[in-house]
Amino acid sequence: MSKLKNLSKSSKILYTVAGIVILIPLVLLIYIYFGAKDNAGKPTVGDRFEDSLNPAITEKKLSELKTALKIDGTEKIEINLISATLRVNIDTADDASADTITSIMNQAYDSVNSILPIDTYFTNNKKSTKMYDVEINVYNYIPDETKSADGQIFMIKTKTAAASEPNVSVPTTAKNEEVAKKLLEEQANAEKGQ
Repeated sequence: MSKLKNLSKSSKILYTVAGIVILIPLVLLIYIYFGAKDNAGKPTVGDRFEDSLNPAITEKKLSELKTALKIDGTEKIEINLISATLRVNIDTADDASADTITSIMNQAYDSVNSILPIDTYFTNNKKSTKMYDVEINVYNYIPDETKSADGQIFMIKTKTAAASEPNVSVPTTAKNEEVAKKLLEEQANAEKGQ
């Protein structure tokens, strides 16, 4: 009888442990289900720039910058600050040369530096702090039905917060003239063949 009693007692312990082992994941699943159900349809909000972008670029600074960017030879200036990137778009005279556009681009970069110092606003000072990027786009015209792309000059000066020096690129000039000519010839031949 005592063996039967011990067996019954150990069975109860075994059933209790098995019940607990089964209940723990079941309770977790129920908790996750109801938590997800409560948050259904609600957007997840956050700030990816938390503890970064300090000091912040203010509207006052942007206004000062717009005034400072009134450079001879510019027709239209547009400034926007989206996703921690300050973009300055400058439309120059349609007949502006590459030298003129380079000069305006460098003057614009210097103007940005005078209002918003590059080392303060556009350079990561600590590993955990992210700062702004700056991109200055200068062009003479945008090609359309009346103007061909052959005379267009478009230059971009970019300084990311992680980079130590700015980068200048000229998308309207081929980096490899031979490859560009070959591609243009193939495109012209393909258009003739249609």
